[in-house]
Order: sequence, then C-alpha cells, then structure tokens
Amino acid sequence: MRTRYDSEHDILYIDVVPDRKVHDTQPLNDDILVDLDEEGNIVGIEIWQASKNIVEPIAERLVEKVKRSLETIAK
Repeated sequence: MRTRYDSEHDILYIDVVPDRKVHDTQPLNDDILVDLDEEGNIVGIEIWQASKNIVEPIAERLVEKVKRSLETIAK
C-alpha cells in the first residue's frame, strides 16, 4: 500500500494495490472515489478535500481522547 497527497488540490490518493491497473472508478460520494480492477477489486481510493474529510475528523477525535485522559489524570 502507498499513499500520495496533492497539497495544491488537497487530494489524498491511497494505492491499495499499486501494481494493479485501474479498470473502473466508482464514486462513493462527492469526495470519495474508488478505483477498481477488471475483477472489481479495490486498487485505489481517492479522497478530495482530504483536510476536511480525513485530517479534521481525526484531529477532533484525538483532542477528545486527550481531554478525557487529562480529566482522568486530574482526578
């Protein structure tokens, strides 16, 4: 597996199987596209607005976990 990030366009691409050729692309929603090989196996995932769709949700969850940990330590 390999990842690539286009910071100019804020697109994250995950090469699930880097050596497989893409046969078809299916949108899951407006920001997530899945690349499939001839047999319908996932070979890649493209995430548009990656900062909003990936980084922000992860950061928010991490902040909540840190807050809970700090509250536990303070008790």
